[in-house]
Amino acid sequence: MKTVLTSKSQSQPAPEPRTARMPKDNESPIVRVVLFSGGRGSSVLSRQLINHPAVKLTVAINGYDDGASTGEVRRFLGDSLGPSDYRKNAARLAAELNSCEPALIELLNLRFPVGYTEADAIRAFKILHGATSAGEGDFEKKLEELTHKVEQASRELIDHKLDYFRQELEATHHPFNFSDCSIGNLVFAGCFLAMNRNFNDAIEDYCAILRLPPRIIENITDGTNAFLVALNEDNRLLVSEAEIVDDSNQDRIKEIYLIDRPPTPEEKTMLENAPLSEVCSFLEKHAVEVAPNPRLLRKISEADLIIYAPGTQYSSLYPSYLTPLIGITIAKNLSAIKLLITNIQEDAETSGNSAVDLINRAVYYLKEKDSRQIPTPCLITHYLVNDPSHNEPHIPYIPLGEVESLEDPRLLRIGDYEEGLSGRHNAAKVLTPFIETFLKRGKFQRVGILLLNTRSLNKIGQTILEMLRAGIQEVRVSITVYYYSEETFHQFFTDTLPFNLINVYTPNEDINTSFQRILNSDQFDYFILFESSGMYNGEDLVSIASHITNGRLDAVWGSRRLSVKDIHYSYKLRYRKNFILGAISYIGSQGLSLIYLLLYGRYITDTLSEVRAIRASYLQHMAIDISSKSLNQQLLSMLLRTKANIFESPVQFFSLSPDKVKRTTILDGIKSLLTIMFWRFKPLPHIPVPEKPEID
Repeated sequence: MKTVLTSKSQSQPAPEPRTARMPKDNESPIVRVVLFSGGRGSSVLSRQLINHPAVKLTVAINGYDDGASTGEVRRFLGDSLGPSDYRKNAARLAAELNSCEPALIELLNLRFPVGYTEADAIRAFKILHGATSAGEGDFEKKLEELTHKVEQASRELIDHKLDYFRQELEATHHPFNFSDCSIGNLVFAGCFLAMNRNFNDAIEDYCAILRLPPRIIENITDGTNAFLVALNEDNRLLVSEAEIVDDSNQDRIKEIYLIDRPPTPEEKTMLENAPLSEVCSFLEKHAVEVAPNPRLLRKISEADLIIYAPGTQYSSLYPSYLTPLIGITIAKNLSAIKLLITNIQEDAETSGNSAVDLINRAVYYLKEKDSRQIPTPCLITHYLVNDPSHNEPHIPYIPLGEVESLEDPRLLRIGDYEEGLSGRHNAAKVLTPFIETFLKRGKFQRVGILLLNTRSLNKIGQTILEMLRAGIQEVRVSITVYYYSEETFHQFFTDTLPFNLINVYTPNEDINTSFQRILNSDQFDYFILFESSGMYNGEDLVSIASHITNGRLDAVWGSRRLSVKDIHYSYKLRYRKNFILGAISYIGSQGLSLIYLLLYGRYITDTLSEVRAIRASYLQHMAIDISSKSLNQQLLSMLLRTKANIFESPVQFFSLSPDKVKRTTILDGIKSLLTIMFWRFKPLPHIPVPEKPEID
């Protein structure tokens, strides 16, 4: 009596495929993203990123803002960068993450009324402390209402930070204009003082109040105080960041600079009428050297995706790129995708600029004003430029510019990236392809291999050994091999393999039924159907599998015809006694290829090949008979009808004698032709195909 040993259940779905090379973080892949941001321009992007479960986000910001209340904070403290953009981003991220009570965010965003005096502010501090009640004013009532909604621990933190600010106010006797100042800016000032005037520590201290993850917001620099100024095209000096962004100016910016202090009123008057040489002399005299934030440099070097966001370019973004070593560190990270997203609409400082202008200036500043010889693709790998699909003449869309002037068109992506007519980007459309690409980098394609047309363990074993010798275990796929035979390999053999080997034979069940059961388990991305009778070399399975590792292709078609020498040798061996049959076979196979060219516009060199990898979703939604002579014509017709992405790969072929294998007859050829015609016009079911990765 023969004992059959099996290592896998033949009636149960296949277990999870095993592989020696699965990534350690396969269950929870992480995409590390650094987002260069301003105050509001990147809000839709940061919202999309922070809510993605696989994204670890860092928002990189500079602190050169000096307008309104943030400018007042800077003037009062004397050695601090501007807090507003950090505060705005922290509030946005906290709201998305639900890291603290909404009332706390609202309280920090609350602004003192216009005309508020120091005495009024001191009274407001007492309301926050609980030392006095609100009066009749709407602001004080709102302040008291929010204070009562905030948890006691958060109230105490805010009160503690404001106490640092109040003590500084009393100790220095410096005046402070509280008019339209946000409470959050004063709390940030308190954090700065509490952290011994270390600006980067103050950012972390402020974010901790909102219970944000550590280091989610980083300053571009080490915290060195500096002030942003610019020259416009008329060589007039814009003496502050506030002037650069002023809508009433509509200045076209020529160059930006960082200086150690703002010009005095007397210097402003002098500079307004001074020749360019004197302006340049002033800028050179007061130039300041800032150093990059070492924590941010480390994050950039480890990032998978670096995003240059839209926004106020000259005031918020270009100064960040200009920081020493930022561009060099980005360039050294050769594996990251670096995505520059141009603005959709004009603002004051980009008036008259095209998308191409914005790209060129970003490159200019990333190269530290062209002082560094860095290849541009090392700094930016993709430009996303908006081209609206609608014509709205009243909307000041930024024109494309001379896109043909860009040196490498492979970097350019042009499309309608706007969310309706909002002037904001559709973040999902912009970011999802790039994030999904990285997730798929860490995910091995799940591939099933079905060995067909033999029940011989010897032939199946030979195919497996050929696969192993060619290095199938080194290909970045997770494979399971299936065969159909009354006999089953001994466990000692299956246990030595780096993949699952499963016999799908079940008495009273044909191979089609077994195969359909495997497909319905929905555990595979691709299936390779491989003729294992001995006519094809198992080594070619390695080449076929290697082409589907990134998920871009819908099918890989093994072709015997890509080698003229091999095909001629095969015909000579098979038809050496009957030249006429050989000629008919040759012409007939070429004719099928021409029919596909005529009906679908695609020439398939070998329509009769029995080595093919197909995306599993195609096989799941199509009733096919894998033992049918017209199987290939069904598969090719379906793939070409749906405009699938098909790649032909050469495979080796060994001719078997007619008594060992059934030849394709003239009648089979006619049936194939009819099948092609039938499938050309047959209604097809909807076949869900995953989005192709944006990049490899």
